[in-house]
Amino acid sequence: MFRLPMFSLCIAFALAMTACSSGATDTTSPHTTAEGAVVSWIEAVDAGATEEASVSVHPETLALIYAIENDVSEGDLADYLSHGVPLDVQSSYWESFKTGFSDFADAPLSTLSVGAAEQYVSEGQTFASVPVANGTGGSSVIIVRQRPDMTWEVDLVATLGDGFTTLLLDRFEMLGDGPSADRIRIAYVEVVEPAMWAAMADGSFGDAFTRGALSLIDAIGGAEIEG
Repeated sequence: MFRLPMFSLCIAFALAMTACSSGATDTTSPHTTAEGAVVSWIEAVDAGATEEASVSVHPETLALIYAIENDVSEGDLADYLSHGVPLDVQSSYWESFKTGFSDFADAPLSTLSVGAAEQYVSEGQTFASVPVANGTGGSSVIIVRQRPDMTWEVDLVATLGDGFTTLLLDRFEMLGDGPSADRIRIAYVEVVEPAMWAAMADGSFGDAFTRGALSLIDAIGGAEIEG
């Protein structure tokens, strides 16, 4: 799954579809359930509701993936990690995601069905794998992370799995010195490493992903983090 890292997030997600079953979910309480967070995110992106799409996604994982896809500078990425990706930037990003997915999959995001989540703990944090399926029998998983207030949000780093692991490692190894680089390194420790363990625990990715994820975790563990 997610074996084409040079494609945008939406194309990688569309290509990830492989045969699997799906089920119904209760969408009456967005974010209070893992499934609800996924439904809320899909519906928000499909409707062009930028604020709701933003609320439905773990902000630092969005910042990291957006930075990789758009070659964002260290200073801007550090700012996005601390304050969030600006909504006007997100608006065009989610619109591109929506259009790209629809064009590639020949169906809008809203046609995806969401199945029952499976919860597990990774590095002391609670995650859940939520299966999604399209109308032709294809499916994938979206990995969500539980917030301290017990609500849920989509973890883009864990969801994209091995499609971005090499790029995440390349970005980490190119970090320079100074406060911005250190802020990014902290995000790798607090966000990326747990996401890699969560993706491995999900079991949807293969041995190549596991090797890449462990190499990334190794690099993170061997780095000197300031403050």
